[in-house]
Amino acid sequence: MENLSKEQIFDKLMNALLTEEMPSQWLERLRGEDCFDRFFPELKALIGVPQNQIHHREGDVWTHTLLVADQAAKRRDIVKNPAGFMLSALCHDFGKAVATEETDGIIHSYRHEKEGLPLVRSFLERFTEDRELIGYVLNMTEYHMTPNIMAEARSRLKSTNRLFDSSAEPFDLIQLSICDGLGKLPQNNNNEDFLMERYEMFREVMARPYVTEKELKEAGVLTAENRAELLSYANKLRLAGCTKENSMRQCIAYSRKEKKNK
Repeated sequence: MENLSKEQIFDKLMNALLTEEMPSQWLERLRGEDCFDRFFPELKALIGVPQNQIHHREGDVWTHTLLVADQAAKRRDIVKNPAGFMLSALCHDFGKAVATEETDGIIHSYRHEKEGLPLVRSFLERFTEDRELIGYVLNMTEYHMTPNIMAEARSRLKSTNRLFDSSAEPFDLIQLSICDGLGKLPQNNNNEDFLMERYEMFREVMARPYVTEKELKEAGVLTAENRAELLSYANKLRLAGCTKENSMRQCIAYSRKEKKNK
């Protein structure tokens, strides 16, 4: 692929991610190409990066990434954004290349999901100007660990609702998190039922009537100064499962209290 343009190389990458049964095999071949160093430094940086052997006996971050990509390929036909989903599987652990440390003999990668965001952006902007795609992958990367963490903690419904509300596509995020758990040794495959149950509950909550910006204006409580704060408060009430009537009462009371305190 040494004579191909970056656009052609990206097309080949996407074709592999979207059509190959095991994208890992294509990625391993890519590793031996001259273009790997030039166009895929973020992937190259994952090679040899160690992981905590309690949770990742499969090997380095590169190996984990390949396993996650193969798991994601099994689910790409059911997600809402297949191209973004597969790129998210590829990029989700870029941050481990810069966040991995060893302390008292224990390997950890604290905040790698956030430390990886500049790397993901740089990688994607090398190949595409699709802002929606880039935003989706950044969002998925940032939150990829959270569904499993919440499932294992059996977090409250309000917490999972807030996570899904912050997600570019909550169903896809759940699938990515599941793939992340399956793409390692030992596999973590205990969270799917909990997460899908919470996703259905989130959809049910979001389908209910809710307080709109127009209604807050008509009630005389929404101003240019409090707009962002009051809409955020109204959305929190919605995610907490409050009825529309109760939410309106609380929004009015909240607005009056804030006005009085100023």
